[in-house]
Amino acid sequence: MLTAYCPNCQKKHEYVIRENLIENFKGYPLKVKEEIPICSNCNKEIFIPEVEEQNLIKLYGEYRKVANIVSPADLIDFRNRFNISQRELVAILNWGKMTVNRYEKGAIPSSSHNDLLKIIMKDEMIFKEKVEDAFKKGRITKKSYNKIKQKFNHSIKDMMKKLCIQSLTHTESEYNGYRKFDIDRVTNLIGYIADKVELYKTNLNKFLWYIDFENFKRQIRSITGIQYMRYTHGPVIEEFGYNEILNFFNDKFKVIETERGNNTITKIESNKNYDLSIFDDDEIKVINDVIAKFKDMSCIAISQRSHKEDAWKENSDKDLISYNYAMDLKENFSD
Repeated sequence: MLTAYCPNCQKKHEYVIRENLIENFKGYPLKVKEEIPICSNCNKEIFIPEVEEQNLIKLYGEYRKVANIVSPADLIDFRNRFNISQRELVAILNWGKMTVNRYEKGAIPSSSHNDLLKIIMKDEMIFKEKVEDAFKKGRITKKSYNKIKQKFNHSIKDMMKKLCIQSLTHTESEYNGYRKFDIDRVTNLIGYIADKVELYKTNLNKFLWYIDFENFKRQIRSITGIQYMRYTHGPVIEEFGYNEILNFFNDKFKVIETERGNNTITKIESNKNYDLSIFDDDEIKVINDVIAKFKDMSCIAISQRSHKEDAWKENSDKDLISYNYAMDLKENFSD
């Protein structure tokens, strides 16, 4: 039995709930059922805060969807992404002190505020400009500025990682050895190779290529899922993707650059934290067989070996190399 105080009757009475369909709100068509408490004695509406709160939650929730209004959860997630407080965000945007607090509690942002929030949530560079402006004008402290700036650097690196993986990931085919690109396998493999040989950017591609193709020859599947293309000094990762891998995924290895005359020498050293458990025993044997074959060879010597392969001779620069060429490898790693 539902009871509540009825102002019209000036006493408590039972009440029933009637539904009303709201089909338009602030010029937007929508369909939201609101619940209206009705006094069973006088048949008048009764205001019950809990019921009205639920009605507003449903109404505002649907309105946010159709009108593309930033939600409290969106706003909280955005602040958490940059580890900033409500006070810091209003300072950056030059808004009133309690504005963000009200929006996170469910208040509908003004049209101009909503538009700005959508812009900075979508485009981090615009938000960065707002942060720079707020710091220059003294609205945020140097501590806050440095904290947010560090988050930007991490965010940009994460974005570059995502783009790199997307660009190197393809449907399984003869060009990736019937395995989708696996960045964990690639980075752990590089870390392991660098622990066993003198590894440079110039011979990295050849080690990876021979390991993948030898594994395909034995097991009809690559180890990393990398697509390789033919290039001047031998097979390399498609679109020179090794640069992004070395720049953004170097938790298993470190990259050391030194100047030698007019050239930059890029050496790769292992962090010795690679995980070989992600490879099966047959894959590890292939990896070790290739390393044993080439570990004492110079970069130039390995490059010259790759030039003898049909995969290199029968393709033009930047052509993708089919793993079917693995069946005709000239190098013998089974000795």
